Amino acid sequence: MIKWMLQVVLVIGLVFCLFIGLIHYLFSIKKFPVSGLPQQQYWIHKGLFNNKTVFENTIPAFDSAYRQHLSGVEMDVFYIDSINDFIITHDLPNRYQLAPLRLSEVFLKYDTAFSYWLDLKNLNDVNKERITLKFKSLMTPSLSAKVFIESANAAALGYLAAQKLNTLYWIQYNRTNFIRKWFKLTLIKWQFIQYRYCGATIAASMTDEPFFETFKEVPKFIFHIYTPELYRTVQKQQNTAVYLMDYLPAQ
Repeated sequence: MIKWMLQVVLVIGLVFCLFIGLIHYLFSIKKFPVSGLPQQQYWIHKGLFNNKTVFENTIPAFDSAYRQHLSGVEMDVFYIDSINDFIITHDLPNRYQLAPLRLSEVFLKYDTAFSYWLDLKNLNDVNKERITLKFKSLMTPSLSAKVFIESANAAALGYLAAQKLNTLYWIQYNRTNFIRKWFKLTLIKWQFIQYRYCGATIAASMTDEPFFETFKEVPKFIFHIYTPELYRTVQKQQNTAVYLMDYLPAQ
């Protein structure tokens, strides 16, 4: 009985190792899209604002970014089923008690003057089809090429990617626990094998040399760059599409 159990454990372990090896091999040969993606651009996080007279995620904040000739802007969006549209806000309800701003209004005003990084807060398996249809109804082909949709929901985001929307997978992983980090990185590789994401997003503070080496072929969109020091640590890394700034770097 014990011998049989050991054989079963051995077979399971062998299959597991083969599967893990296959994941790493398939990831190593995967080709990621480069054509049409930004190349080492810096965009602004939620527009230019001070949250006193000009508030984040508002038309005045985006107008300020436009006047600075910034090529891209990040904004936080929620899909609201009752109105079949996206509301631009970091929180629901809005922490500043501002009137709702619809994404359709922003697209109408700026069109392709900006590239857009949309942090889609509530994408899930229930609303992914309605979200896809709404995005396609809002965007012309020229605008669609400049819109990048971010989410940590791997499967639902993969559905959007299959519908030929530009998608960015939000990477989160533990850098302090080696075992957890290894399993998390393997899982992230598996998500990229399964789905046709355009790139990965990650906070600047979460990056390190092993991350950049592991994902050197993946176009990276790096956010939460608050200081010149953080900018310098990520600025020269390979295959970075966008640096999402929380301040304006010196020209």
